[in-house]
Amino acid sequence: MRYSSLLLLAMTALLSGTAAAADDAAVVRIFTIPGDAQVFVDGERKGSSPASAEETFLIRLPPGEYRIGARKNGFDPAERELFVAAGTEQTVKLSLAPEIVMVPIPGGCFVMGSPAEEPERDPDEGPQHEVCVPPFQLGQREVTFADWDACVMDQGCTKNPSDEGWGRGQRPVINISWEDVNEYLRWLNRLTGMGYRLPTEAEWEYAARAGTTTPFSTGSCIDTDQANYDGTFEYAGCGAHTGVNLGRTAPTGSYPANPWGLFDMHGNVNELTLDCWNGGFDGAPTDGSAWLDGNCTQRVMRSGSWYGYAGYMRSAYRCRAGTGFSHRSIGFRLARTPES
Repeated sequence: MRYSSLLLLAMTALLSGTAAAADDAAVVRIFTIPGDAQVFVDGERKGSSPASAEETFLIRLPPGEYRIGARKNGFDPAERELFVAAGTEQTVKLSLAPEIVMVPIPGGCFVMGSPAEEPERDPDEGPQHEVCVPPFQLGQREVTFADWDACVMDQGCTKNPSDEGWGRGQRPVINISWEDVNEYLRWLNRLTGMGYRLPTEAEWEYAARAGTTTPFSTGSCIDTDQANYDGTFEYAGCGAHTGVNLGRTAPTGSYPANPWGLFDMHGNVNELTLDCWNGGFDGAPTDGSAWLDGNCTQRVMRSGSWYGYAGYMRSAYRCRAGTGFSHRSIGFRLARTPES
């Protein structure tokens, strides 16, 4: 009897200890971008994250410090140190996709379009008109091949565009259409819920000017140390004829940022916007919103590209492309409306 009593007491103590340990366990929910990634705790695989952005991988851990990681073929591994306290619950976000850096753009009013006396001005750049733009966020860089290839690897994008043999990685993605871009946006927003979109034409020009009123954010002239374009042609005798022509894209961020910290707002690739094409600004919105009347089978592009001359780099320069048209000079950058 005495032996049985001691055994019973020992078992009771063991079970009580186990229950106490379970009560102390912390709940950790792991969310990965993209989904369906292998999840590791201190180097030991624990399972795979859900494919859906609405679900998380749940694990219970005793109090302590851990190294939480995620891996997926075709993506860079992600890892972070985590301290968990007894009885707590927390969510860990691990992004295997390239980081998207967004720049806050302050709200304000500006004069959109170009004055009649601006050299190489096109009629579709007028009439000049005041536009008041609410605060928004704009991608610091053009969307890169690394960004796009993450979407392809995750089966969110069907288009696997050619890099023309120039290299992928941090070069801006090219050979994509406006329709392709919307597929990328659907994938990105499904994963993040962050409401990424293309910028409106007014937002784009406002951010490109960054408070300036000159043809370029660099002043009345630009050169090939400041942007990637065909420098074998002159602009208004200002010294833009440098003779330098790379004949291809450059990695994003290869040139100095504009006054608001944005790279490649002049040149590198033509950047798609939300707006439908109109041959001038008569009737255009004045609140910074997209102009969704007009020829919506064609969308406005801004920036100029490696393929164009200095005059095409002007802040007011406009061109267009069909929604299904792709080219080695066409790319895009992301925009986002801040949360209320």
